[in-house]
Amino acid sequence: MQSTRDRLRKERRRRRVRLLRFICFCIVCVALLAAGWQWVRQPGFAFGSINIEGSDKVSTKDILQITGAQEPVNLFVISPWQVEKALTHDVRFEKADVAYSWPGVMRVKITERRPAIYLACSYKGYAKVDYNGVVMQVSDGIKDANAPILSGVVTGNIYFGDKITEKQVQVILEFLSQLDSDVVAHISEIAVDKDSNVKFYLQYGYPILLGNVYNIMDKINLFVTVFNEIKAKNIRAEFIDLTFTKPYIKLKQ
Repeated sequence: MQSTRDRLRKERRRRRVRLLRFICFCIVCVALLAAGWQWVRQPGFAFGSINIEGSDKVSTKDILQITGAQEPVNLFVISPWQVEKALTHDVRFEKADVAYSWPGVMRVKITERRPAIYLACSYKGYAKVDYNGVVMQVSDGIKDANAPILSGVVTGNIYFGDKITEKQVQVILEFLSQLDSDVVAHISEIAVDKDSNVKFYLQYGYPILLGNVYNIMDKINLFVTVFNEIKAKNIRAEFIDLTFTKPYIKLKQ
């Protein structure tokens, strides 16, 4: 019959054996995981796909170049944080969101910058500016009619990616950002005179006077209401004055 001391000794031995087996098992698992991780990250291994939404200016090849990866697509070696950071710092885009979705798809959602105005700058050039005041393009002329022209304000020597800081321009951009795209599409020119009074010229051929540029945010609801009336009733006018509380319409004779 075993003594109590012998039983305790055997029990300690069994515990050491079980612990040793567990440690060996863990080592094997870690080694297998490490080997598997290295295998799925090797060149030529393909896994998953990239779905780009909101822009045709970025391709799957561009995403791979951003992360330093090579074809074929392997999501194990592509960092979504790195892709999102690179696209967010790309001046062409307003924002970017990168996330995974099942099964094995990286979704890249891009919001492109939208032109808000054309603004005169140095050397008789024009800057295409988005609603946040970021310069999207600088050229020697206006290449398209995607945005109204802002006249009466001339900025200095600016470059692609710069931020417009002129207060008058910032107020006008804020005003435009609150309008529906259909309303903005009917504005051909925005003119600011030497007294800081602003007129919005419509494609219908006549201006809407809004008064001092720094107060136009107070008149945005009135502007939209009048615009909808003009559009619905096809009003023929010489000008519309919203300087005061009650709008005044000067009809064509």
